[in-house]
Amino acid sequence: MKKLFFLLIGLTFISSCRNSHSNKFSVSGTVDGVKIGKIYLQRLQDSILIDVDSALFNGNSDYTLTTDLDQTQIMYLHLDVNDGTDFNDRLLFFAEDTTMTINSSWDKFEKDAVISGSKNQDIYTEFRKNSDPLDKVYTDLVKRSLSLTDETRTVAITDSINAAYDKYLRKKVLHAINYAQLHKEKEVAPYILINEASEANPILLDSVYQKMPKKIQTTVYGKQLSELIKKSKSNL
Repeated sequence: MKKLFFLLIGLTFISSCRNSHSNKFSVSGTVDGVKIGKIYLQRLQDSILIDVDSALFNGNSDYTLTTDLDQTQIMYLHLDVNDGTDFNDRLLFFAEDTTMTINSSWDKFEKDAVISGSKNQDIYTEFRKNSDPLDKVYTDLVKRSLSLTDETRTVAITDSINAAYDKYLRKKVLHAINYAQLHKEKEVAPYILINEASEANPILLDSVYQKMPKKIQTTVYGKQLSELIKKSKSNL
């Protein structure tokens, strides 16, 4: 009886150990040039960024951060080195149930970041890179609009800017939908649609959503996309 009792305890212990590590996420890397400071691993909770782990830099430039991760999701690295900047020191990335590596530099933390270990991140990086020409079009349109004065803001010019914006928006939405359809079996697909194609016709969004596997539809971003579609349809 004692042997059976201890055997059950042993099996329970082994099982709990496996479960405790099955969703463990780790990200490590090097931030070139940093000497003193702190780096935080953050996630969104109720629309608020919270710290889930942190590491100190004190003459070294390497770090390792860990947390429990129940599903693939967006997380952030926040570098605090008291350099007078804030926004450019926060890096968005797709965290997966694996070990990831993110290397960068202290003065160009977001721009110089090289991220590896996440297939969703690879897809998202490619998507953002291919979106650069569209982002430039949008930036130019905003600059053009802001440069106008009451005297120069004629009806013809305003109509021209609005037409150019509508054209940009159609291309932006189509670009996002194409990527989502191409990678519909990854968590990044609904995320892209939520953030880059929310203006699309909900019927079109729903057609893409219905082609996603159930495992993607039931993720945090799949559920958010479903809610977006329902809300948009109710406003038709």
